[in-house]
Amino acid sequence: MPRPALILTALLALSACRFDTYYAEGASIAARDRDQAQCQAEARRDLPVQLITRVTPRQFHPGIRQCDAAGTCTVSAPYWTGGQPYSIDLNEEARAGAETACMAARGYTLISLPACPQGTAVAASTTMAALSPETCLINRQNGALVVTP
Repeated sequence: MPRPALILTALLALSACRFDTYYAEGASIAARDRDQAQCQAEARRDLPVQLITRVTPRQFHPGIRQCDAAGTCTVSAPYWTGGQPYSIDLNEEARAGAETACMAARGYTLISLPACPQGTAVAASTTMAALSPETCLINRQNGALVVTP
């Protein structure tokens, strides 16, 4: 198994709180963010949101009969549950797959990394560093930052 694959396998076992990001060793973070924005736009253009409404299954709950020691019985009112509408995007999975394929064609791999501990020191860098067993991810509002402390 190649070394990066071993590192990724080890990282998968370390943490349950994980985040996904696109990664290419030595690639510019700005280029990755730009490429991802372009791939997302292409995927949205080719596979636009296609919402459909569905309804949760309905289930009948009959009344419950309860009797006391004297033999007096009462029956609670029957009722229905479910039937709530919800929407799903029929193209959501295909759009995510198209984005991943587009990024792969540009040399990136979708990886999953644990969240960095609070207060992790971050050295300023414009490129993605090599992965190590200590590599973690800071999930920024404008894109993920892969950190190797």
